[in-house]
Amino acid sequence: MSTESDTHSHPEEGVICPKCLLSNSTTAAFCVECGAPIGMIATIDPIQHIRAEGFAYRAAVDGPPSRIVLVGMWMLFAPFALVGPCIVVNHSSANILELIAWNVASACALVVVYRTTRNYIVKSRLADARNA
Repeated sequence: MSTESDTHSHPEEGVICPKCLLSNSTTAAFCVECGAPIGMIATIDPIQHIRAEGFAYRAAVDGPPSRIVLVGMWMLFAPFALVGPCIVVNHSSANILELIAWNVASACALVVVYRTTRNYIVKSRLADARNA
């Protein structure tokens, strides 16, 4: 019978999370502490893959600043942020439900782009202030 203290004292018995370095059970697909994907099943199983992608997007929005993450998020989400307003302007062939759906998707994409950019700017300034 293994207790929590046994798991921490014998890390070879579990899988170490690369993000928080917590020892997890060998059957875990995600870290119990931070939610990071740690098992192969997290990238193979379709449902768990969605959860792993969600973790990556949350890390991009809330995590430490990285220029490549900022550029990637802009490339992924900026086109969707622009589609909603473009469809509203040219709404002659779209019904009202399509307009609402596109604008909700556009607003969500805009929030992701805004939070990622704000996170990058604020945390970069904080890092520069610490280094100065």
